[in-house]
Amino acid sequence: MSDMSVLSHEYKTASELSQHISTALILLKKVYYHLPGAEAVTPEQLDSHLLVLADMLTALVGLLTVPRPQNATSAHAVSIPEALVVRLQTERRGELLYYLDDLARVADRLREKPLQLGDADLTLLDQLATAADAEASSVYRRLMRK
Repeated sequence: MSDMSVLSHEYKTASELSQHISTALILLKKVYYHLPGAEAVTPEQLDSHLLVLADMLTALVGLLTVPRPQNATSAHAVSIPEALVVRLQTERRGELLYYLDDLARVADRLREKPLQLGDADLTLLDQLATAADAEASSVYRRLMRK
């Protein structure tokens, strides 16, 4: 593969992940905070997006765990770029174990009782969305320099 093809694939992966996280988070916040448009979000639509988000968080926990378990993959609808994993490991270096616990807890809540998430949980999801978006932007800038 050429450099351009590799970067193009990286960008597609990073942007799809960012889009999935953002979409799920927007739907969750509309319903959670009773924002305009919340009535248009069906329970099935919300459940579907939140289950995918929970699966992503579970996969991310596996990918961030050091040493990585043998069964840790991002084999779901959206792949998790290795560059995002490295970015999060670097950003959370001193608190990685706590971060992994928080991600696992939020994933469980998303599956069981998503409307009982707290502000700290939503902040964690916002931070993850920001990191995913930053990664997509970084890859896009590298792609445009080629």
